[in-house]
Amino acid sequence: MTAIDWQRTILVLLPPDALERHLCSPVLDMLDEHGFTPVRYEVLWHRPPNQDAWQERNISSVWKAYFYRQVDLVFDLGPTLALLVEDRRADTAPGTGHKRLRALKGASDPAEAAPGTIRRDLRGINVMLDIVHTADTPEDSAHEATVFFGPDLGRPLTGGQSELRDVVALLEAGIPKETREYDDVLVGLRSKLVAAVWNELTAEGRKLAPGLVAEPRAGAGAELAALLPGGAAHPLAELLACEFLPGHPRPDLRRAAAQLAVYGLTLDRWEHVVLQTSTIFEPLRRS
Repeated sequence: MTAIDWQRTILVLLPPDALERHLCSPVLDMLDEHGFTPVRYEVLWHRPPNQDAWQERNISSVWKAYFYRQVDLVFDLGPTLALLVEDRRADTAPGTGHKRLRALKGASDPAEAAPGTIRRDLRGINVMLDIVHTADTPEDSAHEATVFFGPDLGRPLTGGQSELRDVVALLEAGIPKETREYDDVLVGLRSKLVAAVWNELTAEGRKLAPGLVAEPRAGAGAELAALLPGGAAHPLAELLACEFLPGHPRPDLRRAAAQLAVYGLTLDRWEHVVLQTSTIFEPLRRS
């Protein structure tokens, strides 16, 4: 195998949330536009066995342990596409590609990412569901490539870029396109909760509830919960009132699933991971 020039080669991950939202092709388009060409790839169908090695710094010095476990939720959504891309811009010096790509992907928090970046233009959900990961330095790329590709460092693109686009098309064709952002998921949850208890509401409650559900503003959930018979004592009151944001009460979604089941309701995988991660990492809002 030809030796890899890590001064010009960068590790890129398109995690399960990118595939769920069918954003891999737009990301590849933005990479191509800025002179980054994929040269090797691998589809990871399960969490990488060396995942902890990838997040070693976050585990030891940045995140609390329960923060890190949110990574498991993301990888459980489905496959990940790992890439090695080369910086082929003739006007950039070796070693500067990592910095350029870091600027292109945008801040980890999509709400803080600048327009024109991947995470802002394609609207990442939050720090955990942020569409793309890239290694920050040549040393990080060399290390992370062994985590995600193993010693063989992935599959060379012998069929050219059309081969990679074909793989992406096949991956996305097998997954219904997910379009819901945080606000959509929150409104959807409150909508089905209110529908489930509709006959328990008073006439005045049925008049007020639709308007409160449609506007995912702070406090609307608590106002909806107050309409329930018994108020806070109602089995769905805590879930209906929850904002699913940092600094607010964080419900146990596993226990909530049992309460939902009584009413014939469920949380799908996307709802679960968006709400769970947004209780820790502030989500990008529509307003």
